[in-house]
Amino acid sequence: MASGFIEINNKQGLSATLLPFGATLAKLTFPDKDGKTQDLVLGFNTIEEFEKDTASVGKTVGRVANRIRNSKLTFDGKEYSMTPNNGPHYLHGGPNGLGNRKWELVRHAPESVSFCARANEKEDGLPGDAKIDVTYTVNDRNQLIIEHHATCENAGLLALTNHSYWNLDGSENISEHYLEMDSEEYVEVDETFCPTGAIRPVDQTRFDFRTGKQLKESGIPGEPLLDLDNDLVIAKKDPPVTPTSYLRFWSQKSGIELSITTSYPVIHLYASKF
Repeated sequence: MASGFIEINNKQGLSATLLPFGATLAKLTFPDKDGKTQDLVLGFNTIEEFEKDTASVGKTVGRVANRIRNSKLTFDGKEYSMTPNNGPHYLHGGPNGLGNRKWELVRHAPESVSFCARANEKEDGLPGDAKIDVTYTVNDRNQLIIEHHATCENAGLLALTNHSYWNLDGSENISEHYLEMDSEEYVEVDETFCPTGAIRPVDQTRFDFRTGKQLKESGIPGEPLLDLDNDLVIAKKDPPVTPTSYLRFWSQKSGIELSITTSYPVIHLYASKF
């Protein structure tokens, strides 16, 4: 890739390419079952394309990922109004969100890279000023670890995520990929994809991935689109257990499997519906 991209690698062939703009995961490669290197995330070949992108490809999005209804909220008794960028709603931190800014490169080691950005109410309309760090690491267990950390000057809102689009075999779409998730409930949304406040059981819905199934089973009849843009609630265990993963996503074609763990109570599934 061109100058400005940063690469980290492990000894098993896992390689991640990062970009300070948006603290972006630009590329992630790994050999498939036949030894062919597969690029597992969507991306572009030039920095200019990432800067023009409007689909948050690979970016660190926030300060608040997903939508804030009608671009308004009340925090600590004070009302805040933000600039809408998704109809009437405020999406992924709005037009001045972290994914649309160049982060400072603060550390680059062979297997790890860290970026830093500052957020404040004047720039994005959200309460609470903060210094935000994101660190990407690849290790010899073939893990990509993404760590978000913030040092806040005062109380505020922060809910970051990485917005990579995954494809584990280079197919035209991911409809034949398999997904399994330990989730018994999902967060209901309205017609504008904002949460209604209700949490529903996945049983007999397109969100039931408890036993694993191909993504095309959650498709829109007659269309190639996958009807997924929802939070699935990670199942609670009593007593609590530490699983190897909360979500498994795999391709039989490539033999590559992605397993995900997280410190959050939900995993948001988005399958390029739009």
